[in-house]
Amino acid sequence: MMMSTKMMTMVMVVMVVAILQPPLTTAANIFTAFTRGFERQEEIQTLALNKGSGWESREVPSKVWACTGQQRSASDGQITSAEQMRAFLRLFAYLNGRNSRDQELPMGKPVSIEVKTAADGSRELNACFFLPERIQADPPTPTDPLVFLSQRPTLTIFTRKFGGFASDEETWMTEAQGLKGVLTAEGIDTRGDLQYWNAYDPPHKFWSRRNEVWLVKPDEEQA
Repeated sequence: MMMSTKMMTMVMVVMVVAILQPPLTTAANIFTAFTRGFERQEEIQTLALNKGSGWESREVPSKVWACTGQQRSASDGQITSAEQMRAFLRLFAYLNGRNSRDQELPMGKPVSIEVKTAADGSRELNACFFLPERIQADPPTPTDPLVFLSQRPTLTIFTRKFGGFASDEETWMTEAQGLKGVLTAEGIDTRGDLQYWNAYDPPHKFWSRRNEVWLVKPDEEQA
């Protein structure tokens, strides 16, 4: 299947930037690969619920996301740049027509990594593209067995925005811990087994970047 000119340009940007920068060595650097070369796209619509000092809560609707991921044991090494690039290309291929309809699909935002942590410290990392509303009702099925459609449940999340290029796992975990501390100080609990790391901006945006960690209300449906 031939790539469109637009899609080929995006892939070339991704590959060139990957070559020029230092190796990606952590799980969260999937964001760096997944957000290179993207133009602004339709954003998932959430409902604002409440605001506190340094946090806000929202309802995130149940929507379909295109995802790929892998299990990581507590003793596993860091995810390599090659693994991350393969994950990126799998999702990009789905949008470019590697699906049951050979259909080229639009991409929404944010780019989201779902982080599920088990009691033994192992983690499941699923990198996901939001699918815009016009294909939500009937998205084509991925033909790559490593790509899947995930219907995330409706969730109440607690979040705060932060800027910069969030390209390493330490940044995301620091933000998550900071938000957790703010919420705990106000008597608000969140799930310890699930969080989402979300990036909204293309790489060529240097200022006023938007990143968000989503912490999930404990009594929400298990994702």
